[in-house]
Amino acid sequence: MAESSVTTDDALRCGDLTDPVRLAHLAESGLGPRVDDRMEWFAARVRRWLEVPVALVSLVRPDEQVFPGAAGLGEPWASSRRTPLTHSFCQHVVATRRPLVIEDARADPLVAENLAVRDLGVVAYAGMPLTDESGHVLGSLCAIDLVPRSWRPAELEALADLAAACSIELRLRLARVGAERERARRDDLEESLRDAVDRSQTLLEVSRSVADSTSMEDVRAGLAGLTRGGLEPDHLDVLVVGDDGILQRLPGPDDPDGADRWDPSGEEPTPPALAVAERRAVYCATRREFDDVFGARSRGRLRDLDLHAVVAAPFLGPRGASGALVLGWRRPREFSPADLLLVSTVTAYTARAIDHVSWIQHRVTVAREMQQALLTQVPDVPGLQIAARYEPADAEEYVGGDWFDVSPLRAPGQETAVVISVGDIVGHELDAAIDMGQVRSMLRQAAWDRAAGPPSLIVHAFETANAGAGLDAAGTMVVAHLRRRAGGRWTMTWVNAGHPLPILVTPGETRLLEGHGRLFGLPAGVVDERGDQEVDVPPGAVLVLYSDGLVEQRGADIDERTEDLRAFLAQRGTTEPGVLADAVMGEFGRRSGDDVVVLVVRFD
Repeated sequence: MAESSVTTDDALRCGDLTDPVRLAHLAESGLGPRVDDRMEWFAARVRRWLEVPVALVSLVRPDEQVFPGAAGLGEPWASSRRTPLTHSFCQHVVATRRPLVIEDARADPLVAENLAVRDLGVVAYAGMPLTDESGHVLGSLCAIDLVPRSWRPAELEALADLAAACSIELRLRLARVGAERERARRDDLEESLRDAVDRSQTLLEVSRSVADSTSMEDVRAGLAGLTRGGLEPDHLDVLVVGDDGILQRLPGPDDPDGADRWDPSGEEPTPPALAVAERRAVYCATRREFDDVFGARSRGRLRDLDLHAVVAAPFLGPRGASGALVLGWRRPREFSPADLLLVSTVTAYTARAIDHVSWIQHRVTVAREMQQALLTQVPDVPGLQIAARYEPADAEEYVGGDWFDVSPLRAPGQETAVVISVGDIVGHELDAAIDMGQVRSMLRQAAWDRAAGPPSLIVHAFETANAGAGLDAAGTMVVAHLRRRAGGRWTMTWVNAGHPLPILVTPGETRLLEGHGRLFGLPAGVVDERGDQEVDVPPGAVLVLYSDGLVEQRGADIDERTEDLRAFLAQRGTTEPGVLADAVMGEFGRRSGDDVVVLVVRFD
């Protein structure tokens, strides 16, 4: 949405703040300048989802606006829960009956003179209408920023979804008021009004559940709320369109094997396949109606499930039908317009949730692919067997700030040399992963430029580039040169920049390679300067480097955990590097809440 470009007079001519029906519904809602738990829930959710300092549920009266729901509002407004219309952006949402999105109120002619800019510090604003059942706009659900902001489509869509759910809550309250009034006048409508309330509660519960979905399993679990109140089906199936364009059934808690009860393959149409193909709800009240539409295979499946009535409705989104919901009953059932409206509304919410889940899964896939691209492919080095393992703290996005690197340094007439490193960027998740990729590349370049060593010069050259390029990454690392001398003997020269101590397993001894220096990215002189260490490595020795996530665990002593790791390696040090790396990760990494890297090198 673009910024508003209409004038205040133009906006206020579009609607009437004094509409008696609208004002009656405001009064019937029972909401005013007092805290309401449900409205507070919506305001808090907007503030969290959109990451804004202020979020409001604002109901607009002829001379003021009141806030039954508020999050982040400053004083004195947080106590009074009201402002005059001179401080109201939300009045324009009510007047125009449309969303209002403003990136910088100070430059927008519609609201530049509004006193909310001066007194409340409102700069960026996004408000979505809150409506009753007849379409009257009672107020707005709004997000407010105190600095200019370009609202992203995903943010506005999330705000619209929450406004729709908040509108349902308002309608529910109004429905209750209407139910009570009608019950007093006409007792014969009691059952139908109670049913309407139940439907609204079911819709609110299901919409709230599916809106929070981050996986298809969450979507399936959220729709289970349809089995309580309102429709109360005996059978529920959720099918989604797979990458191959074929409907795939999501397994439920009562059938975890995921057997497909409505197989979409074959020439015969099934209820969900027909609903998706024709983009409409398909329903049959009796087995006879079902038999008139569907073939023998579907008729047999209906009887296998002991169902009489079925409704299948598609999940329709911007990119077409993403799947279908199937409900069934073990008795004939007539479908009222309210039944079909409830199913249609639920599937509309679910379609949004499926799109959101697909976006999350795409983001996870991209993040994992990026992380895999950032991680080193371990090269083949004559005389060495090398294995590496990596597990991020964020298991869903598979990104983190730890790294390992193995880079052969070979030149004609020189001995075989390999530079290896293990490190940990301060921070987690995507930002740390981005910094890690740059640090590792810069460190590798420094290693080539300083191939003769020692490793401390490599780290110094990297730090110079790190500061000069303005990356300013900070963390810990171990950088080591492995050189094969004449006669096949290996030596290891290393420098430790604040990193956990490497462990060298040799026949008869397992020891920590001592020697700490300051972390990289810190000013020189904060602690002692780093020094290089060197050790001769006998054939058959195993070197293990790792990140702190392997030995740091909440409630445990890091020195004790390091000693446990040393003892573990003493028993298994002769194991093939890949097997040993897996064993170490399985024993120590599974309890870590941090990124974990393990690099194992065996010297032949």
